[in-house]
Amino acid sequence: MIRFLFIGALAFAGACTQQQAGRCDFTHSREIAFSGGAEPDRVTVRTFGVACDKAIGLYEIADGEGHPIWAWASPLPRAFGDVFTADEPERVEAFLEEWSQPAVETTSSAPPFGELYPGQTTLDELTYADIQARDLPMLCHFSGTARQTCVFWEPAAGGAGHFFDRDVEETVE
Repeated sequence: MIRFLFIGALAFAGACTQQQAGRCDFTHSREIAFSGGAEPDRVTVRTFGVACDKAIGLYEIADGEGHPIWAWASPLPRAFGDVFTADEPERVEAFLEEWSQPAVETTSSAPPFGELYPGQTTLDELTYADIQARDLPMLCHFSGTARQTCVFWEPAAGGAGHFFDRDVEETVE
């Protein structure tokens, strides 16, 4: 009986190991200055899925105390195209390293409301103009191929909010 349980436990452990093989579960973090707190904020980017061509990407910003202040998620193939294959995990890891490096600016650098195209922001013109004029911290991260989502830090609310999306050109160095 004990031998049967031991063989069953080994078979179960082998099944779990096989299930984990080929998965696309990666994480990369870095410290940034965004919310202006005493401790640096942290950007954490993750992928998870049964394979890298089927992975979900998660972008999270947490304040210095670890409280999440912004999150964005999407299936990677939908957001970034078919650039990941099931058998290239090193490509995903390189992507995460780059993805975790947001552009940190201020809202005064955002385009005027009149230059935005429909759907580029969910804010009305007066709210957008107010946020822009207040020169708040703004963080822009990639949310698609040549596309960034920009969020602003609202100190009165203690959180980040979606400001606008923008197209960006890729620079080759």
